[in-house]
Amino acid sequence: MPVEDASVEKVGPYRVVATLGEGGMGVVHRAVDDIGREVALKVVRTEYTEDTTFRRRLAREVDTMRRVRSPYVAEVLDADVAAERPYIVTRFIDGHPLDGVVRAAGPLSGGPLARVAVGLAEALVAIHRAGVVHRDLKPNNVMMVDGAPVVIDFGIAHGMDATRLTQTGMVVGTPGYLGPEIIDGKPPGPEVDVYGWAATVAFAATGRAPFGGGSLEAVLARILTGNPDLDGVPPSLEPLLRMALARDPEARPAAAELAGRVRVLDLGAPPPIGATAMGPSADAAGRTGTPPNSRPSGPFAAARASEPPAGPPSGSFPPHPAPRVALGWYKLLAYLVILTAVAVCAVAPVVGLPVVVAGAWYLRAGDSAVRSRRTPVRGAEDLALAPLRVPESLSRSTGALVPALLYAGVAAAVTALALLVWSATHSLSWPDAVARWSAAVFACVTLAGPGVMAPRRQLVRLLSAVAQRPRQAASVGLCLAGITSLAVAAGWLARPRWWPIGDRAGAIAELTDRIATLLNH
Repeated sequence: MPVEDASVEKVGPYRVVATLGEGGMGVVHRAVDDIGREVALKVVRTEYTEDTTFRRRLAREVDTMRRVRSPYVAEVLDADVAAERPYIVTRFIDGHPLDGVVRAAGPLSGGPLARVAVGLAEALVAIHRAGVVHRDLKPNNVMMVDGAPVVIDFGIAHGMDATRLTQTGMVVGTPGYLGPEIIDGKPPGPEVDVYGWAATVAFAATGRAPFGGGSLEAVLARILTGNPDLDGVPPSLEPLLRMALARDPEARPAAAELAGRVRVLDLGAPPPIGATAMGPSADAAGRTGTPPNSRPSGPFAAARASEPPAGPPSGSFPPHPAPRVALGWYKLLAYLVILTAVAVCAVAPVVGLPVVVAGAWYLRAGDSAVRSRRTPVRGAEDLALAPLRVPESLSRSTGALVPALLYAGVAAAVTALALLVWSATHSLSWPDAVARWSAAVFACVTLAGPGVMAPRRQLVRLLSAVAQRPRQAASVGLCLAGITSLAVAAGWLARPRWWPIGDRAGAIAELTDRIATLLNH
């Protein structure tokens, strides 16, 4: 039925249409945003909401996961970890879980198996490039959309329990796909996803887990022996799977190497298939082995999308995704911008300080508009114009800026007073230093003082939208580094310029003399 006809329950700006699953961290709903787009909405359980450590860790993971972009991954679209009930929103995947597809129609071979192997490897390339580790790659966390795999539930459900083992010794998830290092209690790295890739591809090719079934202890014991059952796997694929299932994480290839090697493998003649690697087909359900009545299963098999991404012609694969820039690089660029603004205020406080205040006000408004999800954000232009498209964000920014300016003013006043007292007690005249450092402290606290995050967040968003590729980011970084170096040198060496109100150095020197006189008395 149309989603508009469903009963309405609001979570943030999202209307809940149906509850799709439940897991250890939260509940997943099918929801609709304010423009009618279907999304998967994961709401964190109440018992975690009072845990500030959990919220901080979740915020860091979500900030990183936002940068994962791949047609093979259900990307994070939105999140609010500061809400009373934190939630994460991902792309909605309208497909069938890989385990259901294989059990209903049999193991994959040829082209369909190659699509799964390549697509999952490309998904891991995108996830690892963003600094994320999935930690739980397995068949029911892979949705099949017209023959192409889409990874769901990456990184989100594991913020509190990365080992995936409970205090009672029960494994959360499917034990046959756990890397042996997790069973040993070691921190999971990207290698554990490579292990999950191999186990999942082996299941797709054979219809069974590589370490069999039975009791938990028996499965874990087989995993620790490092001797998987790969009978039925295509001969050309078997060596790569054995390498990826190595007991030693260091012996496993990286995701990029997996993607490159599996692309050139000869997996045998594929059965007839009408679906392209990433595109729709009229008879895709019948030819890919996807059961027409199969529905997603598992607590987080809810991330589904209403339409599949476009892709290349049948039998080919999409090109490798363009390299992404690490989020830390954009944070560094944002700090360079802030440092430049601080240095300019030290040289020209009368002009620089009002510009910094106006910039902080607009950046705060932009951050508020983006976080309110009242306007779509597709690029730098949308980010720059977001405050104008959500006018109430400007008033919210004004209300938040007033205490922030008082905070910065107190910091600047304390700095100025300390310098005046120091110069007076040591019989020194430091009018330039007093003006320079108090203006610099005011600007620094206004833009990036302790607890002040909104301007910096919006700067990071703008910079990441302007310089999306490594070459662009490097060029912007070099330009900013040069400008910042010149501005800092000028702020350190040059006298403050009080244009257009005239020179005030004499007034500050006179104030220093009066403080010295008072101290002497």
